[in-house]
Amino acid sequence: MQVEREYHGISLQVISNYLVELGGTMISEDYVGGEGWSATLRKGEPVILGALQFATVHVHFKDDATVLKRLLATFDLRMIRPGG
Repeated sequence: MQVEREYHGISLQVISNYLVELGGTMISEDYVGGEGWSATLRKGEPVILGALQFATVHVHFKDDATVLKRLLATFDLRMIRPGG
């Protein structure tokens, strides 16, 4: 299973920290792996709204469908935040 997500207003570092907190191991700055899943992170073009600029991060999740569905259910709750 593969899932691609795009997040705005949160840094690549914060997202990778969330993934580590959910049981992953940071392999490199842009790659986190866990048991039955992996995530590749990539910075995107920032979103500009007037004077405001928001970071964009693309996350490509892959591996075991059952494990990945559980991970994403928990991860999605982490990504719900004010202004996001």
